[in-house]
Amino acid sequence: MNWLKEHEIDSWILRAAFVFMLLFPAFYSPHTDVYQSAYYAGFSWAYFLLVLYMLLQLVWNRGKLARIHAAAAVYFGVLLLYNVLSLYFNHKYLHWYWEQINNTEAFLFMAVLLGFQIRLDEGKHDNIRFLMRCIVISNVGSIIYYLMGYTNLLICNNQFIFFELPSNFYETRHYWIYSHKSEYALMLVAFMALFTAYRKKFKNMLTFLLSMAVLLFCLYLTHSWTGIAGVFLIILGGVLDQVNWKEFRPKKWHFAAAAVFLAAGGAVAWEVLSERNIMTLGDRVPIWKAVWQVILDHPEGWGMRFGTSMIQTETGLLVNNAHNVFLNQMLRFSIPVGICFILLFLGLVVYTLVKSRSFLMAGTWLALLLLLDMDYSMMSLQMALLFLIVYLVSIKKKNERLKQAL
Repeated sequence: MNWLKEHEIDSWILRAAFVFMLLFPAFYSPHTDVYQSAYYAGFSWAYFLLVLYMLLQLVWNRGKLARIHAAAAVYFGVLLLYNVLSLYFNHKYLHWYWEQINNTEAFLFMAVLLGFQIRLDEGKHDNIRFLMRCIVISNVGSIIYYLMGYTNLLICNNQFIFFELPSNFYETRHYWIYSHKSEYALMLVAFMALFTAYRKKFKNMLTFLLSMAVLLFCLYLTHSWTGIAGVFLIILGGVLDQVNWKEFRPKKWHFAAAAVFLAAGGAVAWEVLSERNIMTLGDRVPIWKAVWQVILDHPEGWGMRFGTSMIQTETGLLVNNAHNVFLNQMLRFSIPVGICFILLFLGLVVYTLVKSRSFLMAGTWLALLLLLDMDYSMMSLQMALLFLIVYLVSIKKKNERLKQAL
């Protein structure tokens, strides 16, 4: 164990996980089509590596395990309840265990990060910089893939599967290595928050701006207006974090910058209004109403029916999911399991906001929750990476305050 720690094997394992997450997302599923394979994602090599990483951290930090705080005790209690209920409903009704396994790994990964306050840029390797490089390389590859005429790449069941968007599809959109444009948009927004928080890790301002431009162009390719709206929240949070409020005195250029920001926001709002019915939140309200009735009719969850059975809204629209991550947890896995998932997720939201005391963290969560509430924008295999980015953003300002104090 001392040899492993001395050679920072945990760092190499984490880097390998980043490569699998962003450059070679290999996993296994009973399906090989875009949607069903994501809905029923099984074993993932990235998550396997994260389990090894967590085991090493638990062994090396076992002395800290005796000092478990009340918040951690509640968190692990709800996580235990989530697993007990998931096992019960899976055994009796649902018969799909991998979602429970992958979600539990993601929640445990966040607990390890927060509980041990792990620094990814200490020692010989700066894993934050490595993560950001992988993100840039992945999304440059995404642009190339789009220009080649493809919209989605799956590495599933030891096969490379290339998908093109049908020529008669009603809009242009791009998924890259994700299941849907909304999931890609969610991750792009998270990546922008990470780049904004750690912009000083870029070689210079030019490389930072070019990297952000790559992410923004990819977000444009997704055709996700919700994601673009989230970018404004990220920018606003990042700017507000730079203000010294005790000495702040507004100047003329501040008002000019605010006017440009509002004008850009207005332009995005205009585009959204031209494509979506804002009164129904883009048809989300009737979808949520119809799905909620199905949830009440089937409190045990849909299980393996999910993705193939259709729900008709009052407007006549047919959908196969709730277009909301949290409602889908109840629809798929039962009301009790869904409630546990929501409590765990919202617990992390509140905890990271309180601990960070950062406008950027607040803007990041607002942007992410906007996407999570408007579509099925987070699959189980993306949760761990999303949580890692949230963790890194949440500790950034705290680490800066510690450096200033020293």
